[in-house]
Amino acid sequence: MAEVSIVNYNIGNAGSICNMFRKLQVTTELASTPASVLGAKRLILPGIGAFDACVKALSDSGLRGSVLEFAASKRPILGICVGMQMLTFGSEEGDLPGLGLIRAHTRRFPDDGELRIPHMGWNGVRWQIPEHALAAGLTTDDSRFYFVHSFRVVCESPSNSLAACTYGGEFSAGIVSANVAGVQFHPEKSHRFGLKLLGNFATS
Repeated sequence: MAEVSIVNYNIGNAGSICNMFRKLQVTTELASTPASVLGAKRLILPGIGAFDACVKALSDSGLRGSVLEFAASKRPILGICVGMQMLTFGSEEGDLPGLGLIRAHTRRFPDDGELRIPHMGWNGVRWQIPEHALAAGLTTDDSRFYFVHSFRVVCESPSNSLAACTYGGEFSAGIVSANVAGVQFHPEKSHRFGLKLLGNFATS
């Protein structure tokens, strides 16, 4: 059995994520059926592009229900970029409901005419739950990750904000609720920091 399975619903750069795990000598597989999702040890939900397109593709793939069932099993699941946004109730970018696994909402960045959208490039991350397994070895001042996004996640409770980042104000760069977590940045594009985070997930 692979150590990490990646939800394969034809959206997201699964290949880049697999390459990072290969460097870590962690076995991966693409989970393309409900059975493979439900049989996973750990699950990654990737996502790139528009919120509604990702939600629709997940539903059309027949995997939405199995992802929810997997999350309910208390095994580790990690959403990346739009995959993290899909863990929330929904997004101002679209009309379709998210998975609702974490009490949070995806909002537009403030359009003040000065803030450059999308937020793109490297930015520092402050771990608000430094004892969490994903944060191990990443709580120093130089912890930084690569972002590309036009919407940000706002948690209903500070207890669900795993990590924070500042861009036009503070937003949640990572969110968590029990076994379900998400990161807004791209660990697969974040060099040694992303490699460390994915290694932490593989042993969580």
